[in-house]
Amino acid sequence: MKVLFVCTTGGSGRRQLGGAERILTEIIPAHARTGVEVVAATSDDEVGGALREAGVPWVGLSAAGRIDLSYVRQIRRLVREVRPDVVCAHLLSAAMHARAALSTERPRTPLVVTLHNSLWQYRDAAASLQQKAVVQSNITLDLAMRRLRPHATVAVSEFEAAELRERGRVEDVHLIPNPLPATWPDPQPARAPRSDRRPVVGYLGRLEKEKGADLLPEVASCLPDVDFVVAGAGSLPIAARPNLQLVGRVAAAEFLQRIDCLLVPSRVESFGLSALEALSLGVPVVHTGAGGLAEVTRHATGTLAFRADLTATALAGAVREAVRPVGSTDDRQRVAQWYAREYAFDRCVARWQSLYRSLR
Repeated sequence: MKVLFVCTTGGSGRRQLGGAERILTEIIPAHARTGVEVVAATSDDEVGGALREAGVPWVGLSAAGRIDLSYVRQIRRLVREVRPDVVCAHLLSAAMHARAALSTERPRTPLVVTLHNSLWQYRDAAASLQQKAVVQSNITLDLAMRRLRPHATVAVSEFEAAELRERGRVEDVHLIPNPLPATWPDPQPARAPRSDRRPVVGYLGRLEKEKGADLLPEVASCLPDVDFVVAGAGSLPIAARPNLQLVGRVAAAEFLQRIDCLLVPSRVESFGLSALEALSLGVPVVHTGAGGLAEVTRHATGTLAFRADLTATALAGAVREAVRPVGSTDDRQRVAQWYAREYAFDRCVARWQSLYRSLR
């Protein structure tokens, strides 16, 4: 079986390294290790570099803009050269252009599309009428392209699947939740809170308003006796606070193992990979319940997961509760072990391969 993966990270020339991109850098090489013949056509950025380092056959392809006819032609040409059994497109830009590239192909190569988000959620969370209009145009174009080139769709959460089925009237939706990374530590014995040092609260993700990163300085101001460590990169400047430190991009597992609580203040979230990673290590998570976060954290509610409204005051109150956890350390350990089993990497790889085989 041969699978061609197509992805433009960030879309329209904007580069990012979020949860979807991180998963691609691991799951594509994993397919290759288990006997699937893979070819990756991605942006020449962190994703492309990681795939090349892993020995994956790689072609540098990406969209230069929202509509890039050259990108369409390059995808079409690559499909003719590679002759894959399945084309798998990730994120909106690659999905749009792959549909256009394959719309006139005969016979048709099976296409799988994974958006890794809800366009309707982005529209609802948009801060201005202009931003809402841009997202609405993406929704309209996405639905039109689905009719032009029918394909299978993978949703990474029950939330995203429901959005597609109910708001988009999309059929043939398959649910494959995102996994923990391929090499991920086993859950460690749950730690009891310590009174001999200041609690450390972490943020791990893209520094963008949709992820609630603009609220971090306000939450830090509400908790002057707590230290905040912010990991990630993005376009949003983070205001300085005496108890807030920016550390850039980090190794996720190492970062999570040295904090007392993870703060996930997202406005938009189709899944919530950083929350999953923290929970699987027994690290308490304060979150907004946006989108897929409610689903990912559901099993840990009351032990490791604490939900709050999207205000600095509410998030700060939930952090106070999280760093003074209720329940026994054994309870938290059992919850962490459940997440490690339920979202195991190999299980996800097997589900993807089963889908590919069903489409051939």
